[in-house]
Amino acid sequence: MEFLTPGICDGLQHLSEAVFLRMCQIVGTSQQVAIRSETVDIREVVVRRVTTNNGVIQMLSGSQREGFRLNGSDVDFVYWPNNHRVIMDVSQSEYYNTANTTLILSNSSESPPGFTLLQLLTLTTDREVMCQNE
Repeated sequence: MEFLTPGICDGLQHLSEAVFLRMCQIVGTSQQVAIRSETVDIREVVVRRVTTNNGVIQMLSGSQREGFRLNGSDVDFVYWPNNHRVIMDVSQSEYYNTANTTLILSNSSESPPGFTLLQLLTLTTDREVMCQNE
């Protein structure tokens, strides 16, 4: 901020500090937010390990998933069969037994931020998995 006088810079710094402190009061410190997010990560890894192949996985998403605790914020959950795997590149398919695992390719290269295209790569026997042909 070379174009601002020292007095204005000092004022902005104090304003920024005040805004940061208020944000910490609302959502928590950076460390608290990170710990909440990492706790959810660990929980999901543990639960996935003990869920049977025919079980259902529950994943928290949205602001809660990122570690924010905002009043009035909704809680988003995503559920999917444990024998369905989302991969980011077709080359990852070689690591799965496609006889008992349904593979879904995620492609976000041409999608706006926060969105992705999903493509069912293998057949599924799950009647709840819907696929629309173009």
